[in-house]
Amino acid sequence: MTSETPIQRDKRQTPRRCPRLATSSIEVLVAFTLLSTALSLSLPLVIRHGRLLESCRHYRLALDELSNQLDRLTALPEAGARTELKQLKPSSFLAAKLPGAELTGQLQPVDFGSRLTLRLSWRDMPQQPTTVAMAAWILSAASQPDGSPSGGPRP
Repeated sequence: MTSETPIQRDKRQTPRRCPRLATSSIEVLVAFTLLSTALSLSLPLVIRHGRLLESCRHYRLALDELSNQLDRLTALPEAGARTELKQLKPSSFLAAKLPGAELTGQLQPVDFGSRLTLRLSWRDMPQQPTTVAMAAWILSAASQPDGSPSGGPRP
């Protein structure tokens, strides 16, 4: 056993370097460059994603409006549907959510009654008008199994 003191032992060993506590300016520049590159690449994607979500929301609203209008019009007899088509306009809720929405309808005769086609157009983007169409059939009294018009009571 040697009788060395702890101070003498420390002097014999090579001095240790302290761990780095600060970063160099090169590391800061590299980190800033990487961060700015990541942000510049992801920001357009985030903006496109927001526009896509809004477009999907508008499309769902348009489908709901067309479905509601078709339900209302197919419950009427053919003559009543023709009169309502002349006064067709979007609901106030849709007009508030989709400015510039235009609702048009067309009634065409087919073998078993009439085909009712509704179209809703709006502008999601200034250069790209969007149109959604839905069709339903108003059956004539002759094609009904019980002989009643399509606007009559349903089972």
